[in-house]
Amino acid sequence: MPPVSRIRRRWRPSIALVVAGVCITLVSVPLLSLLAIRLTSNQFIRETEQTLIQQGTIYAALYAEAFAAQKGAPIGPVLDEDRRAFWAADLHPVPARLNLRHDPVQMPRPEGRAVPRPVDPRHAALVGDLIETARAALKTNLSGVAFLDHEGRLLNAPLAPSLADLSEVQAALAGDVGRAMRFRGKAFDPHSYASPSRDTAFRVFVTYPVIVENRVVGAIYLSRTPLNLGKFLYRERADILMMLGAMVLAAGGLGWVLTRLISRPAKGLRDAAMAVAEGRSDAAPVLAHYGLRELASLGVSVEAMAATLTRRAREITTYTDHVTHELKSPVTGILGAAELLQTEGLPEEDRAKLLDNIAQEGARMNALLGRLREITQVRMSTGGAGGRLAEMIPLVPGLDIRIETEPEAELPLTAEHGRMLVLHMAQNARAHHASRLSLTWDGQDLVLADNGEGIAAADLARVTEPFFTTRRDTGGTGMGLAICGAILDAYGATLQARPSDVGAVFVVSFPATTGGKGGG
Repeated sequence: MPPVSRIRRRWRPSIALVVAGVCITLVSVPLLSLLAIRLTSNQFIRETEQTLIQQGTIYAALYAEAFAAQKGAPIGPVLDEDRRAFWAADLHPVPARLNLRHDPVQMPRPEGRAVPRPVDPRHAALVGDLIETARAALKTNLSGVAFLDHEGRLLNAPLAPSLADLSEVQAALAGDVGRAMRFRGKAFDPHSYASPSRDTAFRVFVTYPVIVENRVVGAIYLSRTPLNLGKFLYRERADILMMLGAMVLAAGGLGWVLTRLISRPAKGLRDAAMAVAEGRSDAAPVLAHYGLRELASLGVSVEAMAATLTRRAREITTYTDHVTHELKSPVTGILGAAELLQTEGLPEEDRAKLLDNIAQEGARMNALLGRLREITQVRMSTGGAGGRLAEMIPLVPGLDIRIETEPEAELPLTAEHGRMLVLHMAQNARAHHASRLSLTWDGQDLVLADNGEGIAAADLARVTEPFFTTRRDTGGTGMGLAICGAILDAYGATLQARPSDVGAVFVVSFPATTGGKGGG
């Protein structure tokens, strides 16, 4: 039965969904930015307006030169001081200012209001050459050009109708650059996407003043349909498709990398964790690729958790088997003694002996259970800061414990755990009739040697096993050295018995990365 999780069940995106979202965002953000910044109508309108202003500058210079070459009385509105200073400056840039969000699109340009009197002879004389120049330029710049006199009359048309009522013309006659957006007219007919050049429903109009001797002698009236999004996309379709393909490839590559670095290792760790949760710790796989440093660290943690759970499960099984076996003998003895005590006419001497057996077996059971409780507590404890060797020496009657190295040397385990370790080792030495126990620390290994009975060569590999004892008949439980091993497990250290001609020698080895300070 799977364990009950306390994690709240709710919808959460999968890693694959997040990766897909990142890829889609990678593709869409540049396109959205392109549409929002570069391909806006305002950008197209202002580009068109700026182009017309540049063309108007050239036409105005030709117009002014041709007009100034002719003789006649001064005509045209006089510039005020501000405009005179502006046009007299060495640099007088005219920026594009039309804004589709603020400036309204006006009605189509009218044909003009009829004026009965003829135009000034000087305008009539120069307009022909200007029109020819405009026709030649029209083949390249595709801009509509009209030439106005100082009253706003249209010199391109017969009878020169007046456009002076238009706001952009009034601005030019006052010495400013006029500008406006106007609908194309009733004859406007949208074309298909394959021919998008006339899809925009309005035109941009710019009027540029012609100034001679601080008077506005005329104006250049230019117009053009601004570029629109459809036409731009159609014109730049090859580059856009290439960019889109590159972004799709980049997004796909990023998705593959993220999947390999995150999704696959995460799923593998999930399967490993589920194997541990289901009790299949040995089946938890070691992944071939972890992708990210954090996932590799998590994999190490999962592997360590699986190993710890496996080890503890085996220990629990072993302890259960041994406890069952060890308790069976005293329980059997207690039950047998209790049964005999119920015999009528049992001599007092036998009764006392049976009661003594019950007490001894009970004490043995209590000692065994106490050691089990102690090793359980040790297993639940964790490591800590190092302590000084001098703080770890217990007082054991009949045993001389000597430090053969620097007493102030620091070991990589706490003083409390160190005292517990040395105490069990000292009790074990004393139980084997030792009178002396020496401790030597070299910075990584702690050597404990006594002058007791020693250890048989056949038992060297087993003395640290739980419940193994050579003193069972004298009350040994075989748990003392097992408790020492449990203490050292928290520090990644090991306890081994080594051959010796005199007494018993035990070596506690700490990992190289946790070697303590000091030494002999």
